[in-house]
Amino acid sequence: MPSTTKVTLLFAHGGGFCKETWDPIIRRLKESQAGQNVETEFVTFDFPYHGSKRDPAAKEMLKVDLSKPNAPRVWNEKHDLIKWTIAAVQEQVTKWKDIIMCENSGGREKHKLIGIGHSMGSEGLWATEVAHPGTFDGLILFEPVLIQNAPENDYLIDFLVSLTLKRQASWPSRAAAEEYFYNLKNFAKWDRETLAGYMKGGLVEEEDGTVTLACHPNIEASLYCQPPLWLTDDELQQPKCPITFHWGTRSKLWFGDRFNALESKLPHLYKVREPMEGNSHVLVLENPALSAEKIAHDLAELKLNGGF
Repeated sequence: MPSTTKVTLLFAHGGGFCKETWDPIIRRLKESQAGQNVETEFVTFDFPYHGSKRDPAAKEMLKVDLSKPNAPRVWNEKHDLIKWTIAAVQEQVTKWKDIIMCENSGGREKHKLIGIGHSMGSEGLWATEVAHPGTFDGLILFEPVLIQNAPENDYLIDFLVSLTLKRQASWPSRAAAEEYFYNLKNFAKWDRETLAGYMKGGLVEEEDGTVTLACHPNIEASLYCQPPLWLTDDELQQPKCPITFHWGTRSKLWFGDRFNALESKLPHLYKVREPMEGNSHVLVLENPALSAEKIAHDLAELKLNGGF
């Protein structure tokens, strides 16, 4: 009996969000799959402190420092962002390996694992492939933040932490929460289906009927204060799979010169795609239709058993 190929797409969300924000993109990818000859599984998960992995006690471990009003910080000395994102991704990879071992006892199937991430999720997937080369057969990354922890970048942390700490975290009812988000200026460019997914997975109903954010603003703000992803020249050469980058023209967190230099130096590993015009750092949340097209194009280039 000839061997067949089964592809698993592992989606990793950004900081402060949840797995349901991928639903509009996955729906489109499933629709585009009609008539294709590759069996594809779609897997989403929540990072710790997000969505279904909410941990209310985690907020108590944080130290909010407002001594500099224009440069607030939230410290969490017990966690390293990159390490625990790698651990979360590795947990999903281990589950995937266990499943395929059970399903493929006869050895007739070939299994491919493709990571698709946004922001923090992109960083977690990329860092995992660097730490464990060969984990993935391809990575499709939307705006990983590759930035050196240096004084000249402090303004970004100032902005992100200040903005996040001002965010409302609870409402008297789900209806009140939904009205808040549907009318919030910062969410105005979000796709409405994506926003509905965020409210489905990112809001939690308490016993008293109130609704709170699954990822408290203090927790999200603490992510921005931890050491960012910064890979050495040697680490950048470790991946064994092709990696593509997608970015938005309105993004304040895309450092194009660094990624273009990376593509020039290691073209067999890295490719920077054409930008998503008019989109910001949260491009997958603003434009799931174009994001799905970008993903489908990259999957086709990987030539997984003849295409996606």
